[in-house]
Amino acid sequence: MAQKKKAKRRRSAKKAVSRPKFIFRILLRTAAVAALLGCTVLIISIQSNIAEKNTELQELKAQIMEYEAKNEDLSRILESGDSDRYMEKLAREDYGYAYPDEFRFYDTSRN
Repeated sequence: MAQKKKAKRRRSAKKAVSRPKFIFRILLRTAAVAALLGCTVLIISIQSNIAEKNTELQELKAQIMEYEAKNEDLSRILESGDSDRYMEKLAREDYGYAYPDEFRFYDTSRN
């Protein structure tokens, strides 16, 4: 009888020891899955940022090329000594200036 009680105690002791191990395993697996999901979300977020920055980079490169072309045109005008004609063109086209005795007619029938 005493041996049966000892065997029962050993079994219950093993169950008591195995329950915390089982809970620890569940918590460990849950933490691993959570970490894996977190890393996946982080990677997707970083890839999204990279794509956005690449698009922004392409836009900036196009803008740089445009400014370099304008800079070359202005340098060419300055080197040729034709700045008076350039300023007159700029005043007429961009700012809408005209000579005092000049009349301008605009076609309003196309509106």
